[in-house]
Amino acid sequence: MSGMLSANTLLARLECSFKGETVVLASVIDLDRCLANSADAPDFYQALARAGGIDAYSYLYEVLESEEIQFSEPTGLAIDCCAEGSFDWEAFVQKACHIRDTRVVQAIAKREMGVDDLDAQAGLKAALLAAYGEGWRAGQAASR
Repeated sequence: MSGMLSANTLLARLECSFKGETVVLASVIDLDRCLANSADAPDFYQALARAGGIDAYSYLYEVLESEEIQFSEPTGLAIDCCAEGSFDWEAFVQKACHIRDTRVVQAIAKREMGVDDLDAQAGLKAALLAAYGEGWRAGQAASR
């Protein structure tokens, strides 16, 4: 990536007191990059500590983990998954995967059937998404 942010980001912010001083950490999280690495929820504490130059084995890191991270300024799909300072990673993953799957089946429908607008054929779209999902799950089970 050339320094550009993805379409799906949010600001993670944490504030705590350590040795009589207020420590404030904030970082813009690239959710697309996180999802590309794993469908598991990212370790937001680790990301904030890394951005603030804090060692994961320090006492300050333990103090950070005792505080709640506040999430704000979502972009893209994260907008629907971020409310009142909380972020729903699972909802974000579901939305991102649905969009990815829809793009895949749209390309298949275009290539194999000449369908330009899959949204105009809701039944076909639902059938292709279901078949694609079943195929993906079967592939995952076979790889275990």
